[in-house]
Amino acid sequence: MNLDRTLWFVRHAQSEYNEKKLFTGWHDPPLTNHGVAMAEELKKEIDTVNFSHVFSSPLKRAFQTAKIIVPNDEITIDDRIKERSYGDWSAKNKDQVKDIEGEEGYVAARRGWHTSPPNGESLKDVSERVQPFLDALPETGNILIVSHGNTIRALSVIFGINTTESVSSYEIKVGAILKI
Repeated sequence: MNLDRTLWFVRHAQSEYNEKKLFTGWHDPPLTNHGVAMAEELKKEIDTVNFSHVFSSPLKRAFQTAKIIVPNDEITIDDRIKERSYGDWSAKNKDQVKDIEGEEGYVAARRGWHTSPPNGESLKDVSERVQPFLDALPETGNILIVSHGNTIRALSVIFGINTTESVSSYEIKVGAILKI
């Protein structure tokens, strides 16, 4: 563990798809009005932190959240920290997908480490995409990384917070912070 560096992983605030309980993946809906308010609350929560570097996923919901939290900071966009691809499930209602797939298949692909939705990414795939990003981060400073639930879920395994088995029950709510 690097004691000279703190990573602040933030899951974006509520998007239109979150509000409608749709799988988002690489689709690009903006924040809702409630999401904007959530991001403003996040800003208040970490307003006293001086971030040496700020990174964001290229997807609107993450970038909008980052711009609200640190409106005057330079934000580096990085594709490697975008949400997992939900493939054929993108933009579909979560309950309807669960009814079609059945509980076991749904949970395995939604939260399991090795299983992916049809034509999408598994959490393992996401971890392999995000590892080079982590390896390239600066060695020191407070680093803000605004990303997505499944990206942070995969990171939680990389950092040993979860295992590949326990990650399925790990939840990071919209607008939440994981500090490492």
